[in-house]
Amino acid sequence: MVKNHLVQIPIFPLPTSFLFPGIYVPFHIFEERYRSMLKHVQRNACHLAVSYAPEMQPGRFFPQMICGAGPVRVLKRFDSGEADILVFGKERVKFHRYIQEVPFLIGEGEILQVNKDMPTKTETALLTEIKEMLINWIFAKFDDSSRSIQFFKSVNDLEPLCNFVSYYFVSDLEKKQNLLEENELENKAQVVWQVLKDLEDSGTQGNMETSPPLIFPSKKHDDFN
Repeated sequence: MVKNHLVQIPIFPLPTSFLFPGIYVPFHIFEERYRSMLKHVQRNACHLAVSYAPEMQPGRFFPQMICGAGPVRVLKRFDSGEADILVFGKERVKFHRYIQEVPFLIGEGEILQVNKDMPTKTETALLTEIKEMLINWIFAKFDDSSRSIQFFKSVNDLEPLCNFVSYYFVSDLEKKQNLLEENELENKAQVVWQVLKDLEDSGTQGNMETSPPLIFPSKKHDDFN
């Protein structure tokens, strides 16, 4: 039996943040330890993992061992040493241990693959219905929606659609983490379908005011490497 290749990646633990494959997430780096983390990422041209770290005890946060990771682009540097960055979700990582804890976490783990096996009829139906509900939501939410709608019309891969909905439409943090950890694409798609269906049936547009800034997926990631 061949063992999965192990990777060593810095971890950015945050109490309410997630990184799903195919999703762009902006961050503002200001703490000294995370400035060091960013320097490490750039110096070694490595990916950065973003881990949901709930406060399980007062003042103690516990990073999840399964999280998203990907390349980093620095958008702006400030004279203070702070920086605005954009992280593109490239893969999911399951960490087995920490190989460094100070000044920032570095974990060792393996890349997780999603099982996409499902009946063709089921996949086609889920893809079609999720796309339709997403397009309807975008049309109702944005005045200039033509480019975003055209993008989703062209997507024929169920996984990025599921990740988009999981990141932007699921407000419960534990449920969001469960969706990130889900290894069966059919199971994730069924949950995502229900999330959009409930939103549609409620006649609301969702509580986007408290959601992260909406950044639509892109097929171009070359400038992150």
